[in-house]
Amino acid sequence: MGQSPRPRPRIAGLAGNASPTGCFKAGKLADRGLFRGHALQGIDAKGRVGIPAPLRATIERNSAGQKLLLLGVNESDGCLTGADTNQSDAAFARIEREQERALEHDRAPRLVASPLVTFGITEEIPFDASGRFILPSFFRDEAGLAEWAFFIGKGDHFEIWNPQRLLDGSGEAIVQRAVRSCFAQKGVTL
Repeated sequence: MGQSPRPRPRIAGLAGNASPTGCFKAGKLADRGLFRGHALQGIDAKGRVGIPAPLRATIERNSAGQKLLLLGVNESDGCLTGADTNQSDAAFARIEREQERALEHDRAPRLVASPLVTFGITEEIPFDASGRFILPSFFRDEAGLAEWAFFIGKGDHFEIWNPQRLLDGSGEAIVQRAVRSCFAQKGVTL
């Protein structure tokens, strides 16, 4: 007589919208807008920068019009991550799934994404009707942001890069060409 399979825990925050494998069924998470596109934005002397219109529209759509940016640090890539505040529910569910898989495969759960970084090193930042917000100095320093910020959509979130880091080898060739094109459109020579 074999062992019966271990019951799967309910994933907090998803209210039945996700299967145990992580595939989303029709419901609130399936209706989320995706972060798409790219843009180069200037950063003023006070650290203000504007969220590009398509990314701003997705934030507002995913959070019922709320003008709050969830900003975090992607330490391994050297950039910032941005999303709507509701994205943290999905991130928490993803971390729980990763930890569960790690335990199922006899790996230590600490080897997967850290909730400390995912939730502790983040900030909810308000933005105005035109998408402008003030980049906190900690986040500016972590990403090496000074005069310019390159925004790029990644589906469930977007990233904010120091464009020079991308040009110096952190970015794929197509992304490097996009950065150069954005600078050229603004009349900036590198």
